[in-house]
Amino acid sequence: MITLYHWDLPQKLQLLGGWTNPHIVECAHWFEPENEDHVEAANEANQFNWGQYTHPIFSETGDFPPVMKERIAANSKAQGFARSRLPEFTPEEVEYVRGTSDYFGLNHYYGSYVYRNETAIGYYEAPSLADDMGVVTFNKEDEPNTVGKPWAFKKLLKSINELYGNPPVFVTENGRGNDGGLVDDDRVKYYKGYLSAMLDAMDEGCDVRGYTTWSLMDNFEWLQGYSNKFGLYEVDMNSPERTRTPRKSAYVYKEIVRTRSLDMHYEPDMSKPISIE
Repeated sequence: MITLYHWDLPQKLQLLGGWTNPHIVECAHWFEPENEDHVEAANEANQFNWGQYTHPIFSETGDFPPVMKERIAANSKAQGFARSRLPEFTPEEVEYVRGTSDYFGLNHYYGSYVYRNETAIGYYEAPSLADDMGVVTFNKEDEPNTVGKPWAFKKLLKSINELYGNPPVFVTENGRGNDGGLVDDDRVKYYKGYLSAMLDAMDEGCDVRGYTTWSLMDNFEWLQGYSNKFGLYEVDMNSPERTRTPRKSAYVYKEIVRTRSLDMHYEPDMSKPISIE
């Protein structure tokens, strides 16, 4: 999959830093309720986080999610704004945007838990999207984002299926960063878990057409620079040649692609050079 960017950013986005602002890239996280009392809060958080982009295109009605329009309008009024901080689509724009994508391109890395109670009021700076969401996000100590939450990936895929009529999904980014090293068992565990969750979602009817890891090799990772390693291949940044060396995850992912199957117990022989056969 090749993506070319050859257009101009809207001026308001350029004033925020354009492509130098890490928030220029959005991906879909999954928000899970802390308990049954916070199911509605989690559903609303998902609509604020990724529904603002997907609802206008993939829903039957188009436009921004209703909860988002109502909440931001009410907050804007209370904050003294003459109109909602959320721009409004005209009826013509709603119809123009709705149904304009042939597939659902999904970036996903992790999930978080949410809760809503009196402590959520004023928890985030206002006005802001985080404040408008009206929930507090957190991670449990035994489930940090560095470990990943495959179950969140499955729930996200199933939610896309249920909300938007099961569109074709291409997973355009999914991966895990770490501090480096060739024996990256943490990344291997992450990929096996997430691919297994994706297969479970497909078995339950989700129309997933493709999957792309992030990333083939170490890259410049936003504010973390070269310190956060996402690559299947290690890049020696101290070498003038930028030498690439396959990590354990590269061997494992190659075997998954070669066999078109997921062996949760596969252990590669890293003493042998990796090949493209």
